[in-house]
Amino acid sequence: MSLAEYDFFIGRRLERNIYGNNGILLISKDTVLLQSHIDKLANFKIRIGSIEAAVADSPEGYPEAEAMDLRAVLRPSSIESRKKVKRAEMHLHEIDRLVRSNDIVPIDDVEEKILPFIKETAKKYNLFQVFADLKEQGDFRYKQSIGVAVIATALGRRLNLDDEEMGLLATAACVYDIGSVKLPSSLMDKQGRFDKHEYEIMKQHTVLGYDLLMNSGVDPRVALVALQHHEREDGSGYPYGIKGDQMDRLSKIVTLADIYMAMISDRPHRPALSFFEVINEIHQGIIHNRFDSYIGMTFLDSLLASQVGCEVHLSDGRTGRILLTNVNYPTRPLIAVDQKEFIDLSKISDLHIVDVMG
Repeated sequence: MSLAEYDFFIGRRLERNIYGNNGILLISKDTVLLQSHIDKLANFKIRIGSIEAAVADSPEGYPEAEAMDLRAVLRPSSIESRKKVKRAEMHLHEIDRLVRSNDIVPIDDVEEKILPFIKETAKKYNLFQVFADLKEQGDFRYKQSIGVAVIATALGRRLNLDDEEMGLLATAACVYDIGSVKLPSSLMDKQGRFDKHEYEIMKQHTVLGYDLLMNSGVDPRVALVALQHHEREDGSGYPYGIKGDQMDRLSKIVTLADIYMAMISDRPHRPALSFFEVINEIHQGIIHNRFDSYIGMTFLDSLLASQVGCEVHLSDGRTGRILLTNVNYPTRPLIAVDQKEFIDLSKISDLHIVDVMG
């Protein structure tokens, strides 16, 4: 089979995942195929018929893929992306001001001014580009809110929620932390960890957010997300210590997005965790029943699939690329160091990934 036959698929978007003969995910759904993806499919001898069954038609209106960098076409420029993030932050700031003044959440403003950006970003853009753009914004809470809304909405799509639930999820993810507006500014602006008394006050933002949203006439499930996003499957969360079967599914989705964004962000008392440290923390949370296993593993699968082909630095100083991910050992993928050497980190205890370069 000639490589030219595979090259025909450059620029086509996958409508379903493509797996290797051993069942390991090679390329995830919604990926637009670049030369690096084509090389991988050829190397793993994936049948042309299997690729044809998985791809959609070429993106309408785009020039021939061979003559251009598809990544530049299929996502906005960094400048335009930053502008959109900045506008969303400004809208969130204005919504907070209205909440402080009126004790009512202006849901119409949320749906008109913020939801279109969140839905568009979750559907089309490179999430890692969004995170890079968020790092340039000034207020941590707005970074967190935008990031959580995008991640939760994207995860909802991966979970195949219907249109009604997707609408509720996107709205809930935009306002899940709105109760923080009612906390003392001295607490929200504190540079460092909370003491025990401060922590007890901070936990009230869940109840405050629920009350604000219920008084604003939202769907009760949207308000439940604000109330439950710090609850845990095993009952170890707050404010009421409820367990998994008592939590709304939308709350579980936003919970994971909130935790992920918190861990990848710099805080006054600690730097951001590395990608694989975050993956390991979430995986351990699933194993120990802190997070919903189905939602959690779906989230991990989407994050890991995005890393295939990325360059990594190993703890022994060498550089390689992620060839295959292993959902059972999410921090220990198969690495290609050069054309001849492959390292399965799941079978080596004294070697690990230090950094993902992209």
